[in-house]
Amino acid sequence: LPKPDLIVQTAEYKAPRSETEQLLADIWQEVLGVERIGISDNFFTLGGDSIKGIQMASRLQQHGLKLEMKDLFQHPTVGGISSYIESTEGKPVDQGPVEGEVMLTPIQRWFFERSFSNEHHWNQSVMLHAPSGFDPEIVEQTLQSLAGHHDALRMVYRKEGGRVIQYNRGPGEKAFAFRVVNLQYVSDAQAEIAAQAERLQASLDIEKGPLMKAEQYQTADGDHLLIVIHHLVVDGVSWRILLEDFAAGYQQAAKNQDIILSDKTNSFKDWAEELAVYAQSEQFLKTCGYWRELEKERVPALPKDRIVSERKTKDTAAAKFELTEEETRLLLTKVHEPYGTDINDILLSALSLTIREWTNQSEVCINMEGHGREEIMPNMNISRTVGWFTAQYPVMLKDGEGDLPELIKTVKETLRQIPDKGVGYGILRYVTDRQKADIDFSIKPEISFNYLGQIDHEVQTEFFGPSPYDMGHQVSEESEALYALSFSGIISNEKLIMSCSFNTKEFDRRTVQERIERFKHHLISLIDHCTAKKEREFTPSDFSAGGLEMEEMGDLFDVLEENLK
Repeated sequence: LPKPDLIVQTAEYKAPRSETEQLLADIWQEVLGVERIGISDNFFTLGGDSIKGIQMASRLQQHGLKLEMKDLFQHPTVGGISSYIESTEGKPVDQGPVEGEVMLTPIQRWFFERSFSNEHHWNQSVMLHAPSGFDPEIVEQTLQSLAGHHDALRMVYRKEGGRVIQYNRGPGEKAFAFRVVNLQYVSDAQAEIAAQAERLQASLDIEKGPLMKAEQYQTADGDHLLIVIHHLVVDGVSWRILLEDFAAGYQQAAKNQDIILSDKTNSFKDWAEELAVYAQSEQFLKTCGYWRELEKERVPALPKDRIVSERKTKDTAAAKFELTEEETRLLLTKVHEPYGTDINDILLSALSLTIREWTNQSEVCINMEGHGREEIMPNMNISRTVGWFTAQYPVMLKDGEGDLPELIKTVKETLRQIPDKGVGYGILRYVTDRQKADIDFSIKPEISFNYLGQIDHEVQTEFFGPSPYDMGHQVSEESEALYALSFSGIISNEKLIMSCSFNTKEFDRRTVQERIERFKHHLISLIDHCTAKKEREFTPSDFSAGGLEMEEMGDLFDVLEENLK
């Protein structure tokens, strides 16, 4: 055999050779914001992640084609993935409206189990700015199309006999509220918008609905459109779908065309029902062993400045850092070449270093949040389905016992060993029969982590872009905050912004500010290390070697190199 070439090479451009490859290249250019895609370019080293993978699958679905995410992860080039594209013909999804009772999903059960103070005020929102103004009639027409097309937006919730009933109302009922507020002659429009937004955020009622409300604030510098939706029916991926559809619908209506949105994928109702069956299946129950072992782990307590009996949102503050555009570009692309990582691997490596340095503990327990749309059930496509699918699960990061390469590889392998990217933890906890799961779910991380990805591209169109104005409190100030430290990252204006929320009665700002500054220091060190490294290093998850340990992996490469000399 020839000696393997382990040097990282930038793929030389090779043009698409077929219609399928050309379609894939066009979609990648749109999703990744890259001008020219060749068949040898790697989706992930171009800045792709699992959320962008879902967006890609959604666009393929519009062409009557299907791609499974596991194939993308195993063959992340246009040339490699093209043969795995399948036709969706013969697998039609009902395009009619969904109406009636819908089973609660794990994350929704978690929400109601927590009994948050003022559960009506627990939203997500977006504010758009149109310099030349929005046409109110077209805005209302477009919102009506969204509410009719995306069934979950029409949900309401009532409590009967100790249980919560989720009901999907029909498209004939008013599923959104919209009004126009003229602030063109107000001296301080920004302050008035903040006050109006605060009132709107607090106005939702999950029992009566609607769970989507919007207001158009007309000002001297154009219009600002605030859209508020209760978190029970929307998540980060849902917003990308809704913003894309809002932009398409608005532009169609502006040209006096009928609003025609892309076909639906399987409904939230379909997903919940299939999940209930899957949760009891023998195949799924095989994952219980992993979570039982994890539950045995000890969670080291974080050092606190003061002890509190409760954490309220009103006592929450945040410390932040941001990377430069160049550092962010490297983090999204070149950083992943030497170890075959993704952005979560690198961010969590930096966070692990930060917390271990602070606590002097070798282990860090983190509550991870993922999009939860894993392809765990055959013939279920939710790439264009609006709803709350988020997965939450504990992760135990252990000391890499060495330098940065060992740390990166240890974190990477820890995350790759999690069954189905953690989506099963909530299923086992809230859907599977307790006797079958046989897990006590007692592990309690004090830290949460959520990387939200990049949303700028979905918000920016020829008509409008993101508004810089205050959207008000998305969650009631009386609501409970669940974690001592909550880390979240987002790409905005081509820069990574990482924030850490904390309780001001529990921590001094200086304590958390020091942690976030050390996080940035470690992250930049990792970026520098990975971009300087020329050789590719592999780990067991890069191969189909189930159960292979990292030490054994190293032994194999030592033997291979020795035999090739």
